[in-house]
Amino acid sequence: MKKNLILLAIALVAIISCGGKKNNSAKTAAAEQAAAPAEQTAAPAEQTKVSMVTSTQEGAMFTDFEAVQPDGSVAKLSDYVGKGKYILVDFWASWCGPCKREIPNIKAAWNKYKGDKFDVLSVAVWDKPEDTAKAAEEHGVVWNQIVNAQKTPTDIYGIEGIPHLILFGPDGTIVKRGDALRGEGLDAFLSSIL
Repeated sequence: MKKNLILLAIALVAIISCGGKKNNSAKTAAAEQAAAPAEQTAAPAEQTKVSMVTSTQEGAMFTDFEAVQPDGSVAKLSDYVGKGKYILVDFWASWCGPCKREIPNIKAAWNKYKGDKFDVLSVAVWDKPEDTAKAAEEHGVVWNQIVNAQKTPTDIYGIEGIPHLILFGPDGTIVKRGDALRGEGLDAFLSSIL
């Protein structure tokens, strides 16, 4: 019982720290569950949500997903992650102002660190592929991309607001994620490990 409450508290912190694009019902449900008496247990759906969020926290191995690309091919996260390099994954959308403002920081990191030890992957979520392509061209996104991922990766990784950055290690474990990788924090963190 105590373990369930701890997991729910971790999930609540993760949900709150992601920012919100989606509605707040998940935040409210997690808060209510965390405040419930110790003898109550989470409903099966809540347990699944908690285990999914905790399985994608720092230190956990990546969870794969795939998306059909505009040319009909299938792109997978595992095409890039777990291949011996640090991979910074930027979950973004063309309509997202903060996402577009983060691109210069990502571009600077890519230009400074790209090579045998580091690369960047942009994953377009909640977006139309044609809008993603246009915004990527306008903002100079020249590194690897997965488009048309829609909500699959955001559901898997518990992402409720974008941009959301996750740094995966060479073996595919999650090294860092969230706001610590945005702005000047990105270069500061990368310079400490590369």
